[in-house]
Amino acid sequence: MLSRTLVSIFLATAVCAAEPIASPAAEVDVLISKASNYLLAQTQPNGSFMPGDQFVLGVTGLVAEALAVEPSATPASDPRLVKALAFVNGFKQPDGGVYDPTSPLGNYCTSIALLLWTATKSGDPASVTAAQNYLWGIQNKDIKNPSLGGIGYGSKGVGFEDLSNTSWAVNALKTSGVPSTDPRMQQALKFLERCQDLSSVNKLPWAGNSGGAVYSPDESKAAGSWDRTPPKADAPAPKLAPYGSMTYALISSYAVLDLKADDPRVVAALAWVKANYQFDANPGMAAGKEQQGLFYYYLLMSRTYQVTGIKTIDLPNGTKADWRVDLLKAIQQRVTIDGDKAYWANKADRWAEGSPILVTAYVLKALKAIKSSL
Repeated sequence: MLSRTLVSIFLATAVCAAEPIASPAAEVDVLISKASNYLLAQTQPNGSFMPGDQFVLGVTGLVAEALAVEPSATPASDPRLVKALAFVNGFKQPDGGVYDPTSPLGNYCTSIALLLWTATKSGDPASVTAAQNYLWGIQNKDIKNPSLGGIGYGSKGVGFEDLSNTSWAVNALKTSGVPSTDPRMQQALKFLERCQDLSSVNKLPWAGNSGGAVYSPDESKAAGSWDRTPPKADAPAPKLAPYGSMTYALISSYAVLDLKADDPRVVAALAWVKANYQFDANPGMAAGKEQQGLFYYYLLMSRTYQVTGIKTIDLPNGTKADWRVDLLKAIQQRVTIDGDKAYWANKADRWAEGSPILVTAYVLKALKAIKSSL
């Protein structure tokens, strides 16, 4: 659970100055119901929520957790969730992870399983501990490596850790009972710093002072990379471009690790998202690629504001924005309604966002974050 101190600080800085808004709760409820209906209708005979491919386990766990989590939770006793949970549990491995050995998604799938077990109150202590130990087992422990403390896919070996994977792992570990004071969590925190464009905490040669975040200490999926060699004296320093989804992944992870609202790392990252506050693109992505990862951006934005308690945003131009109203509008503009069902998909099919099942799970989580904040 997030510390009361952190929540109270965020609320004090973001809520007290907010003006009342017209509640969109009824509209949110309608979309939650229709999105849930769509996802439940995707149940396969084997309990999964999509036909089999390398993403079936992760997507099934993600859909089941999105359905089972409060508010407006589908009861864990629903036969479709029972079958989905059995499907996920069928992938428990001897090393404690929950993954398909033929698919390179060990961390994502194990982290999602931990979140699902928490949401459904179904994780036995032995399985939870084993899954946690699996995640610790794939954490980078190489003290000479810039990715020290990070957690990657679990299949590529040391040196390929990234902020997205680490964010999911940190969230799952904390949600399943690991305190932020655990030394391994603190190592993950140092990795997060090396993904932030903030030279006061990140001493890598590409770091500037925008406050935003990139995919890993040596790569931005938006633009730029670093080959891990010191730049020559007469050569320009490498530049990695921060972008929206990873900056929200950073802030939400900082919050999970109990950093306070006035921490310089949090302040800098929040300043970046305020300066790039938008819903028609994943900000920071290169020209022509602005729509890539858009729904993951929505998911991580909503997760960030949910765990921090922020309700309104003071923008650099002096106006105040309500992220709940703005995100709901963006979601409504992109929905496909089919009777009592609703779904979403991204025409920019990178990171599997062409799948309406995956994207609708992202949106359902975002809608529930909006509802819990109202």
